[in-house]
Amino acid sequence: MMRNSLSLCLIVLLCLFSAACQAEKPKVDMQEGLWEITTVMKMPGMPMQMPPIKTTQCISQEDLIPQTQQPDQPDQQCDIANMTTTGNTVTYDMVCAAQGNTMKAHSSITYAKDQMQGRMTATMEPSNMTITYTLTGKRIGDCSK
Repeated sequence: MMRNSLSLCLIVLLCLFSAACQAEKPKVDMQEGLWEITTVMKMPGMPMQMPPIKTTQCISQEDLIPQTQQPDQPDQQCDIANMTTTGNTVTYDMVCAAQGNTMKAHSSITYAKDQMQGRMTATMEPSNMTITYTLTGKRIGDCSK
């Protein structure tokens, strides 16, 4: 009887410890702060290259995903799913809806202290057009509180 109680206590402790370990997010080797992110968009069949778009935003360990909302689409709603962190690479899926269109994307971003690079492949529906985004970024300072 005593042995069964001890075994049960050990199992409960192991479960609690394992849940606590799983809840802790892995840290990425990046410096939190204000980042300048340059996005280059490529669409097949486009006669000319779109100019790069530069944005700035605060990036932290709690929010590793750069914002993708376009200034000309303020009503755009995006949901992130399947986010995983392996080493210094963050991968995730995203679905955005605006003006009757839906964009489904898969992204991967790798951080290296004060630099980052990433790639997003998106499919626009209902047109089924594929767009590739290349992201590069660098930390440019601290965030204002």
